[in-house]
Amino acid sequence: MKSENDKNLMINMRLMKMIGLYQILSPNSPKILGINIFKYLTIIQLFIIQISAFEFISNIYFCWDNINEVTKYCMYLQSDVIATIQLYYVLKKSNEIWNCIRLTSTSHLAYKYHSRRIFEAGQSKSKSYSVLIMLLWVTLVVSWILVPYMVKNYYIEVNVENVVYRYRFSALNCLYPVTDKFYNEHFIAYYCVESIILMCWGHIRMIFDVLGTSMCITIAFQLKMIANSFSMLNITDNHSTNYHFDSDNATKLIECKESTFIVNFKVLVQDQQKVVENMKNIYRILRSVMLLQIALNSLTTILLCSITIMNYFNGLSLTSPMNIRLLMAIVTYSSHIFFICYLFEDINEQVRCEKKKSL
Repeated sequence: MKSENDKNLMINMRLMKMIGLYQILSPNSPKILGINIFKYLTIIQLFIIQISAFEFISNIYFCWDNINEVTKYCMYLQSDVIATIQLYYVLKKSNEIWNCIRLTSTSHLAYKYHSRRIFEAGQSKSKSYSVLIMLLWVTLVVSWILVPYMVKNYYIEVNVENVVYRYRFSALNCLYPVTDKFYNEHFIAYYCVESIILMCWGHIRMIFDVLGTSMCITIAFQLKMIANSFSMLNITDNHSTNYHFDSDNATKLIECKESTFIVNFKVLVQDQQKVVENMKNIYRILRSVMLLQIALNSLTTILLCSITIMNYFNGLSLTSPMNIRLLMAIVTYSSHIFFICYLFEDINEQVRCEKKKSL
């Protein structure tokens, strides 16, 4: 997809290029052995996430008698699961996703008189919402990484098999097969490893959500454009004949008006079918992941609230570094669930309006 055609897209292509999603999907990206070089990088991300998932499983096993720690690692594990599924779908369906993005360009719509105002409103909303989604994940990841670095003398006490270990507060606070003394002495190494895991996880969540958000808004506003064109079609044709007064030509002009109306109506129906078909393709690609994401994000939010409440009743203030990070995660996940449900409802509303106006 050439950059000069970006102006015909509602999707925030600049942001997609910035976060690497464009390069992953584009068939024109540089290749090694016939495979997109950026897909190799995402496979490395996937490998890192998988290693961390095994680490979380082992931590659950070793902390089985500590409900607080088990809940925390279960939350980490399910976050890894949804990130893995999201990245897998992006890689597996990259060609189909790219074609769907290409078909959202207004250059693929046959009717040339769609409302530019609605298009620009969709462009603006797509840009603002995709940036907002990106900032939510960036803020969450950065806060989880930087807070431990800024709090030097804060330790987490973990009770494992009636033995209390004191670990310095880190990005994820995972358990390793080393003593707490060794861990604290080599804190920077463990901190960097956990920070890399967090950045990989955050990047995966970000690229999928930017894709989903952009596609939902684009489809909704394309349907809105077509519905508006249906409602304005007759008015436009009337304007085109208002200035003719010759009675001999009146019949001929009316016939021309009716034929133009029929042609334009057929063209709009074709545009409608294109957008609906593209919507079905996107829905088929993203449906299972989106539904699973809503379910797991809801469960993650519940687990985050549970951990925060348990920390509070265990004497940990809500303003402590640990609980501040958890509260930020709760806000991020809750906002994310709201955005997904809102965008899906927006599409449903536009489909209903478009059907009414096309009748």
